[in-house]
Amino acid sequence: MIIVKLIKKNFFLEESDFQSLNSKGFGTNNGKIYELSIFEVLYLLEKDKIKVINKNQEKVKFETIVKKLDSKLDYIVYKDLKSKGYNIQSGVKFGFRFRIYDKGIKIGDDHSLWLVEPISELKTIKISELVGKIRIANTTKKKMLLAVVDTDLNVSYFEQSWKRT
Repeated sequence: MIIVKLIKKNFFLEESDFQSLNSKGFGTNNGKIYELSIFEVLYLLEKDKIKVINKNQEKVKFETIVKKLDSKLDYIVYKDLKSKGYNIQSGVKFGFRFRIYDKGIKIGDDHSLWLVEPISELKTIKISELVGKIRIANTTKKKMLLAVVDTDLNVSYFEQSWKRT
């Protein structure tokens, strides 16, 4: 069982454990610091692949970590995409929740194809916000995926992009 240490809001692991998980598309290497995102931690906890401990060496439960999320919709979308075989990274630097790599593409070997924004089916989105996000995706040579989560927690994806005429 791989041990992940929760320190403040970050999830760290040993280099050997990082190598094992990174080969499966998880984690980031920041020099000699090996981290997992909160979404990766939740996903791996659900799959019973890791154990999270705090600074007092106490086990941290899934429910405790979920409470740290800004939106549970984000994890629902992450889990859905990961279960379909996509590699997922943060899309924050593009103004999106996630960026997605095609199936079988190792992160760093190629560019991501999509920028993903989770949204509840109950929420309205302004057309100006939608157009702005599509423009960012187009400028970065990606397509935008709007991940709509319904009340049954099913996810539908709507791909948007510019089309030259």
